[in-house]
Order: sequence, then C-alpha cells, then structure tokens
Amino acid sequence: MPSPTPLRRTAVTGAAGAVLLGLLTAPAAARATEPATTTGQPTVVTADGDTAVIDAIDPSSRAAGMLALFTPDAGAETRTNAFGGEAVLRALGGGSYQVLSVCTVFDACAKPGNNAIPADGAVLSASPPETGGTDDRRFLRDQLRAGETVQLRNLLIRRATSTLSATDPTAADNPDGVDPAKGQCFPGCRGAEQLIAYTPAAGREKTGTNDYGFEVTVRDGRVVARQGGDSAIPADGFVLSGHGTRGSWLDGNAPLGAKVTLDGNTVTVDVDAQSYLLGAERAVAAARAAKGAAVASCLDIDPDAVDAALADAARLLEQARAAATDQPERAAELARDATRRADVAGYRTRESRPVEGRGLWVRPIETSPEQIRASLDRIETAGFNMVFLETVWGGYTIYPSAVAERAGIPAQRPEMRGFDPLKVWIDEAHARGIELHAWTHTFFVGIESGGGPVLRAHPEWAAVEREDVGKTGPQPSRMEPGYFWVDAAIPAVRQHVLATYDEILRGYDVDGLHLDYIRYPVSLPYGADFSYSAYSRQTFEAEHGVDPYTLNPDSPQWPTWNAWREKQITTFVDQVRQLQRRVAADRKLSAAVFADPTDGLAKKFQNWAAWVDAGTLDFLTGMSFGTSAGSVGHDTAVMRERVGDVPLYTATYGPLRGSAPDLMLDQVQAVNDADSDGAALFAYNQLNARQQEALREGTFRTRSVVPHADHRAAARSGAAALRASLERATGCAPADVTAEVRARLTTAQRLLADGRPAPAVDAAAAQLDKAAAAAAGWGAAVPAELTRRTVRDLRMYARWADLA
Repeated sequence: MPSPTPLRRTAVTGAAGAVLLGLLTAPAAARATEPATTTGQPTVVTADGDTAVIDAIDPSSRAAGMLALFTPDAGAETRTNAFGGEAVLRALGGGSYQVLSVCTVFDACAKPGNNAIPADGAVLSASPPETGGTDDRRFLRDQLRAGETVQLRNLLIRRATSTLSATDPTAADNPDGVDPAKGQCFPGCRGAEQLIAYTPAAGREKTGTNDYGFEVTVRDGRVVARQGGDSAIPADGFVLSGHGTRGSWLDGNAPLGAKVTLDGNTVTVDVDAQSYLLGAERAVAAARAAKGAAVASCLDIDPDAVDAALADAARLLEQARAAATDQPERAAELARDATRRADVAGYRTRESRPVEGRGLWVRPIETSPEQIRASLDRIETAGFNMVFLETVWGGYTIYPSAVAERAGIPAQRPEMRGFDPLKVWIDEAHARGIELHAWTHTFFVGIESGGGPVLRAHPEWAAVEREDVGKTGPQPSRMEPGYFWVDAAIPAVRQHVLATYDEILRGYDVDGLHLDYIRYPVSLPYGADFSYSAYSRQTFEAEHGVDPYTLNPDSPQWPTWNAWREKQITTFVDQVRQLQRRVAADRKLSAAVFADPTDGLAKKFQNWAAWVDAGTLDFLTGMSFGTSAGSVGHDTAVMRERVGDVPLYTATYGPLRGSAPDLMLDQVQAVNDADSDGAALFAYNQLNARQQEALREGTFRTRSVVPHADHRAAARSGAAALRASLERATGCAPADVTAEVRARLTTAQRLLADGRPAPAVDAAAAQLDKAAAAAAGWGAAVPAELTRRTVRDLRMYARWADLA
C-alpha cells in the first residue's frame, strides 16, 4: 500500500489526540511567553530556543518530508526505515522531555530508524525531505543533544488550516474531479488529492463519494460525525471530504467536537477544550447506548465491567467540566481521558465469538529471541490466534536457506544472520496457543535496485512487461512502481520456489503455508501487461502458433494468451498443493487473494475461484481494501457466495491505515456478519496501542478456537457455546421458544464427538441446519438481533460440520 505524504510542511496530519496522560502539555504561563507557539501548531522547542513544527503524531506511516512524534500509543517501536533520523525522549512532566539519544542517517550510529518508544516518553522521527523541502533530519542532528531538555507544545489544544479544492463541485468548475477516460465526474466529482466542501446549496442529499477517502460532517460549526464516504449533507451544516493525503489531513485534525470554519477557500480546524468535552459526552452516551442494546439482545458481555469503565469516564468528565473555564489544557486532558475510558466501556459491549479465525500478518523486524517473545506477548494479549509470518520476502528468507545458497542467492536476510528467527517464532507462538503460518511472496521478489538478490543472481528469471521488451536487465512494474517480479511460467523459477516451500515444510513445524503475490503483476492497461520473457513468448508460440508480443486486445488469440497466463498461476498452485500433501499433509495451504474474483482474474490472472472448485486451498484470506465497514462487508459477502463452505477470513487494513479503533472493530464485525469465518488484520507492524486495547477489551476479549485446524472440533465447540449462551438468554429469549434450537444443538454436539463415523457428522450438519431454520422462525418473541446472530452462527457451524 502506498504511504501517505503530508499535505505541506506545516500541516498537522497525525492523530494528535493520542498522547501521554498529562505529560505532553506545558504550563499555561510558559506557553504565553513563547512566540513560537502562538500559531497553535504542535511544536518542538529545543534547549537553545529553536523550534520545528511537528507534522504528525502517531501517523500510520512516516511519509516524505515529515517530522513525526511517536508516543506509546503507536506501539513498541516506530517501525521506520533507516533513511531518516530519530531522537528518543523521556517525559519529565509539563511538556518537558529529556533527550535520551539522537541518531540520523548522517551519523555513525546504530538506530536512525525503528527505535523503541519509551513507555514514559516518545520519539521524534524525521524522514528524508520532499524535493526542495526542509530536512528535519538535520534539525534533529544539529539542535538536539543527549541529556538536554526540550519542550513539546500545542499537542492538545491546536489549530490546523488547509485550502479547499472546490465547494459543491461540478464537472464544469472542477476539471480535476473529472475522469479523463470517461469524460464524467469521479464519484462526488472529487478528484485525487482534493479537499472538497459539500453544502446544502447544491441540492444533493449525499456527497456521492466513494470509499477511498475520509469525511467529516459539521453541524453548528462542530464535527459531529466521521466516516469514509457518501455522507449525508446536513441541512444546517456541511461535509468536508478529502482524498488521499487530504483525507489523512482531515482524519488527523478534525476529531469529534472540533470547531470548523470556512472562509472562502480556507478551512480552519480548531481543537479546543470544548472539542474534548463534546467528544467525551458523545463517547459516554454511545457506550451507554451500546450497553443497552447488548443487554436487550442478550449478547454475552460483562455489564459490571462496562459500568466500571463508564463510572471512570463520568468522574473524569465531571472534573473536566469543572476545569474548563480556568484551565482549558487540564480540561482537555481530563476530557480526553474520559473519552478513552468511555471507549473502553464501548469496546466491552462488542460481540466476541468463541470460535473464529483471528489472523495477523507480521513482518519480522525482530533480531533476537527476546524481541520475538515480546512481540508475541503483545499479539497474544490482543487476542489473535493466527500469525502469518513473512518468511520469504524481498527476495530473502528469514531463516538460513540451503535452497537459496545453492541458487547463488544469499542464504538469509543479512540483519537476521546468527540465529534462526523462524524457529523461535514457531516455538514461541505454539507455546501461546497461536498458529504460525509461513507467509511467502511467491513471484514478487522485492524493490531493491536491479531486482534484489533473486534477480541479481538470475536476471533471466525476470518477468518482462510489454513496454520493456528489448531492454537490458530486469525492469520494475509500471503499474506497481518499483516492484520486481519473476516469470511464473519459467520452469527454473517454479522449481526454485517449490524447493523453498519444500524446505520450509520439511524443516519447520509451521501450521501452514500462506501464498501471497500468487499472481502476475498488474497487467492492465495494454502495454503494461506481463510477461513477455523469451521463455513465455517462445513457449506460447510453440503451443499456439503466434508470438504473444504481436497480439493486442482485439486479436482473436488474445483470450487464449490470457488463459495461458492464468494457467501458469493455477497449475503452480496445484503443484504447491501436491507438494504439501506429499511432505506435510497435516499442514494447511492458504492464499491471500483479491476479494473481487473478476478483478483478480482480469488484471492479475489470479483465478482463485477455480482453486476453490478444485479443493486446492484449505482456507482463503480475501483482501478487502475498503475504508468503511460497509465496503468490507460487501466484499466478504461476494466472496462467501463464491467460496461455498471453504473457510474465509477477510483481510482488513485498519492497522495499516491508522484507522480509529472503533472503525477497525466495525470492520471486523461487518466481516463476521457477512458470513466470514473470522477476520485477519494487516498488519502487526502498524497495529498501535489503542487498536490493541480495542481488540483486547472488545472483539477479541474471549479466547477463540481456530476453525480450520479441526472442523469437527470447531463445530462442536461452537454448538456448545451457543447452547450455553441461549440458556443464559432467558431474559430476552423465553426458554420454551428456544427449546428446539437448544435440543438440536445438544444432539449436534453428541454427533460431533471424536471417533464418531462420517454419517454421524453428516447428521450433525443436518441438525445445525434445522436449528438455523427453527431460529429463523422465532419471530417477535426473541429480539431480532439475537435471532440474526443465532442463525448466522448456526449456518457457520453447519459449514464446518460439512467439511469435517
């Protein structure tokens, strides 16, 4: 996924409310004497009085030209690259920090990036500048020194400004909002990197935008709602809508309660004490409403735990109101903390299923067993039961590979030499009851210049884009800039990848093999399509009598060429399946695939639907890139209809995008409600502390069983849990109404016992289907939400029984 870039050097693009309790604000008197802070922008003030504007606080990624502040809310480490610079700070109180260390790319030091974030501090992190921009790496190097004290100002009460691209745009007055290929407006007539205001004057009911941006609704001058797209336009307000980095700007600077003013094409967002008070009041009200709904539908929650968090929130909110007049900074702190406790109360009202997949992709940057154990402790605490560990990526293996060495490729990632991280990850994951699947980049071999270690050793393996035919040496993809690929059709490529998989399956106790980039590079539009290597051209011509390089989409044999490319991927997946069954029949084979099967096949020749029909995979993770709950739910429903009974764990991208915890949980809920067997999150390396808290307190608080490991046991456990839940639900579901469903669940449990013959398991599936039909007929005697959950889960357990 592309990294967001800052709108301009002085814009604040991070979630500036995510800061340490009571540590990041300076006393009011000190602020009044510092001219550098009168703009209201978050600022670092050095011991010598020099200043720099902080562009982002806890951003999902550190973009070019950014000076970011990472707090413990961002996670354990900054997870930045080695091309910037960082200063590690320890909080002293009152906005003062002691500089513990400074390291930049210009220095002979060990950590210009990816520093640990102190639990009682923060890290200032600078990226390389944009062309002509300020190089904040030099500011860190020249102005900050270990042992000195710096001040961080304006991190709570602050101001941000930006410029509108258009108001109520049309094709006539906003040409950048028009798709040149079609001559029609993009959704909402909002173009790339635009910030738009939608007002009632245009007569629209909704903005009409798509899901690839961010919007806030403003009423009475304050932000009252935040969402992804297609927002309703209030009669007494307006909607601000941003695409790309403009959406990131809105997300980071316009929290609930923020004051927003429009003056011509200038947008000003003020976050004041009242913003925090309004935000806290809404959070408390939302949590109370969520508790009421959960209790009314007999959802399994702990009401006392919800009430405890709400009591904390109410106490803090009352203190904030008392401080609002004379101590606005203190009031903001207290109201912010009240919001967080109310959020926790809300998380505790969420559904947490006892049997489901909870996956997490992990890029291992840990270079010691101790670091691996610490990461897995956090993963376990957050409630995950599956890890997809990036084992082959960038052309390297993370373990010492004899296969790579024989091929003339470095045997292991350089930073991991000296120990075997894969073995440690497996052992430590299993000790915590977490599955470990080896996540592999199948045909994508990295972004290093020249194609990375694989193509440096074997340039003849390169996939060749049509426009690069005749060029010397491997070339990166145009549509996936900087990405180098090997040609899936070349026998030596296939043999090498298969040998690597054989090495992993024979040498390591992984729970499965997870195929990513199991496709061609993006091959639309014509001219940017792959692969026209000498081998592919010669082989296709030998089989079909024509050089594919001479074809175009209007050629009669173009569909044949497309089918040939699709066949290379599908037959390779077949070969991997045969290998897995031969050498490790007890392991699982899975793949990360594009949610829309038509899109995956048309652009990348990835025909995962055929793989499902052939029984080639044990489960799928469908990648849903949407930014709203509705979009990922839709993608899941499309996939579920196509995959049938095969377990499906929809991939959502809240951590990567830095989504608000509630939105991340909403997406997981939408995935589950659309009949997924669980959800998988991308990725651990971006999962921040507040998101971890939301999972731990909310959706993943109940320990859960992985369905695909043992379908029979999963269906049996699910049936037992649902029966027990219905027995506790007499407050809203009379026992006589649920009696038939509970009886059939008891029968299904018995039929699913270990050792029972296949006909018994088939009978259990039938019992679960009949129970679902009975539950669907409960009618008004049972709350509709409880009925919906019950029917959903019964059908899921029946699918698993069918697979047992």
